[in-house]
Amino acid sequence: MIDAKDKLKGIYAITPPKFDETKLLNDINICLGCGIKIFQIRYKEEITRELKDFFSVLIKQIKKKEGIIIINDYPHLAHDLGADGVHLGKADLSVQAVRNKYKNLIIGKTCKSSIEEAKKAINEGANYVSFGAFSQSSTKKEAIPIEKSDLDLINKFNVPNKAIIGGISNENFHEVAELNFDMIALSNAIFNSQDTAKSASFFVNNFNFE
Repeated sequence: MIDAKDKLKGIYAITPPKFDETKLLNDINICLGCGIKIFQIRYKEEITRELKDFFSVLIKQIKKKEGIIIINDYPHLAHDLGADGVHLGKADLSVQAVRNKYKNLIIGKTCKSSIEEAKKAINEGANYVSFGAFSQSSTKKEAIPIEKSDLDLINKFNVPNKAIIGGISNENFHEVAELNFDMIALSNAIFNSQDTAKSASFFVNNFNFE
């Protein structure tokens, strides 16, 4: 629940757009064992009853290990399935509307490269704000990388629970880890890697978010 907002620091693992349920559950268990505690279910296709049942299993498994689980786009689904929170994109419902209806959900907001959007989201009750893409993303190919001048300003923007996302991999991770962010969001670099445990451990061990 909302008390978990104080734990919004570290690697933020986002599920891939296509997945095998058994493999994803196993990968998430591996991530939990490696020290990743923040997860997002991101699914853009029709969410069937069977998928809801599977998401319920994921949520219970993550919360059993004291992790935090966020659902992308759907606050009602996050509430109904007992997730900790919801992540809202640029075109989704306003933070204010979701906060008014769901007092106890963690709310994250995509801000791309806009500090003003981040300030607005925080004023409306967002618990964290997300900036990106850091680099060209293979998960969201339409995402435009942040200009260096904007990234410099975002890096100096001090706000609790600030995340960066998009195109982050083993190759550029050290560069990202040196920036002023509380969370680094990853998807393909974890879930589509050849060795989930090795990748998850690398990211956890090389990000000092204290």
